[in-house]
Amino acid sequence: MYACLPKVMPEKLKQIAGADNEVVADLSEKTEAMKAQRQAFRSGRKSRIGMDKPLRIKPAIGTPPAPQFQPLENLKVDDTYQRSIEGGASRTLIVKIAENWDWRLCLPLLVSRRNGELFVIDGQHRLEAASLRGDIPHLPVVIFDFDDPKAEAELFVQANRSRRAMGMLDDFHAAVVAGDKKALEINETVQRAGLAVGRIAAWQYWKPGEVVFVNAIKRALTAQGQEVAVLALSTMAKAFEGLAMVGGSSIFDALCKLIHEANTSGNPLDLDLMQIVLAEVGLPGWQEVTRGVEGGMERAEVMLRALRKSYEEAGAE
Repeated sequence: MYACLPKVMPEKLKQIAGADNEVVADLSEKTEAMKAQRQAFRSGRKSRIGMDKPLRIKPAIGTPPAPQFQPLENLKVDDTYQRSIEGGASRTLIVKIAENWDWRLCLPLLVSRRNGELFVIDGQHRLEAASLRGDIPHLPVVIFDFDDPKAEAELFVQANRSRRAMGMLDDFHAAVVAGDKKALEINETVQRAGLAVGRIAAWQYWKPGEVVFVNAIKRALTAQGQEVAVLALSTMAKAFEGLAMVGGSSIFDALCKLIHEANTSGNPLDLDLMQIVLAEVGLPGWQEVTRGVEGGMERAEVMLRALRKSYEEAGAE
């Protein structure tokens, strides 16, 4: 028995059977034809994806990473831009990783060295799972040098968006740290009202004093301006003090429109009265107003009518 690489088989057959052998000659022709066909396909594919053009190579960013193992206690997480892992989905994933740890699936964590400390950019779930197990003292990491959290946040966003879509709140908090102008304006608006933007999308984990409807705030900043948005949020903060603002998006949207309409007409709302109206109906009551109403625009219109009517009735009394 004789074995050789497929690409040298035709030549070996010529040596054994002779170049004028019909079978060998036919095999050689077919082999050459297949080579030509493959080459044509490759050339066509390169042309289709633009590889026939010279690459416009940019200078490499950063310095080569330093692969190593690090003790778990050396690895920190910067909560200003990292995803929250308090939600049910994250906790479920962490437990699953911990219970079924497989080193073949444990890629090195992306870590930033900043002011002598190590911060995990990508790999927070693996770090938490390893800590949960208790029998894994070290994890593989690749370390990059960053000057500030802003640069880390930018890499965090790139790393996670390239893998899967980021949650709205994850995206927002990372954008704030990265210095995104619109995100900073939203954050400033919320803080001026004495509130904070939450980190978890699931309403079961919302806390008093938090808002999560950043898209509604973004729309209000464009349509009614920051001062109106701050007034609306401040009024809601006082009316629903100590409560998680479940269903707050529709109320905020309607309240911004009412405040803007009143200011435009030259007859500003009595915000103290509006605060009383909001508090007396309560969050569950306002949620009932839009229950069963489909479509964001329709819900907003229904809430606007209900809020205007309640305010006018309270004013008449």
